[in-house]
Amino acid sequence: MTTLRLAFMRRWADAAGIGCVLGLITVIVLSETGATGVWTTLLIAAAVAAVTSAAGPRTFLLREEETGLTLVRLLVPTRYTWEQIRGLAVDFGAEQDSGAHRVRLRLRLVDPPGRFWGPFLGELTVTEDGRPRGVEPRALAELFALFGRHGLPVDRPEFANAVLSAHGLPPLPPPPVRSVPVGPVPTPEEAYANAPAEAAERRDLDAYRSRSNEPLRRRREHLLRLAALRDRAALGAGDADAAKVAEARFAARRLTEHDGVTAEDADLRGYVRQQYLNRHRSTGGGRRGR
Repeated sequence: MTTLRLAFMRRWADAAGIGCVLGLITVIVLSETGATGVWTTLLIAAAVAAVTSAAGPRTFLLREEETGLTLVRLLVPTRYTWEQIRGLAVDFGAEQDSGAHRVRLRLRLVDPPGRFWGPFLGELTVTEDGRPRGVEPRALAELFALFGRHGLPVDRPEFANAVLSAHGLPPLPPPPVRSVPVGPVPTPEEAYANAPAEAAERRDLDAYRSRSNEPLRRRREHLLRLAALRDRAALGAGDADAAKVAEARFAARRLTEHDGVTAEDADLRGYVRQQYLNRHRSTGGGRRGR
């Protein structure tokens, strides 16, 4: 079994923030008890913050076990069984302030891909076109290889294979094709029974475009809601408006591409209805909009 050190994907600033919080707690505790003087208290707090900041990144581990994976963060282990793990989520983006391009890695714990996201593993700097810089440590290649050994999908396999090739490791096995929809497809009346009014939904989705740095979960939700809105618009015209039908299929295709599944043209809108109804059920029908 393999143990991977994830320190190379953790920023020092993350540990520094934790160190400052622990230092503040130290100040509060010592001040309340009166065990030390002011300057001694501050020195102890500073030492706690410094030690935590220096040691923090070294306490992030991912351990492969027979029953699953154990993620150790700040010496606290969290175990995930193989049944819980659906793959490795890989998301690319650029920082607004510095413009640096980075890739963020997370465990994916729930199907369908993109709907929910698991614990954060870390991030790395990449080129502007989302390719490895060529300086990635072997531990990253071993991380991708671990998922490949267990037949778990990795987003953007071309990126993972480039890292694996640089370290002389075999590429990931081809991912299985996931065809949708699976199971019964709800009727439009069933799928959209609790959907908000189209005008209100359109306004909320338009407002989304002005927001940045949305969590990954929100991006998938936006695609789903937009696809559902386009589907409803086409249905409202009796599917007689070719332009609206094309828009509904295009929005549905974007959702399936994001989810990493395939669907025939005739099944695209059925997948949207299925996923929209699942979303409503999973949130208890109480969440709308964002």
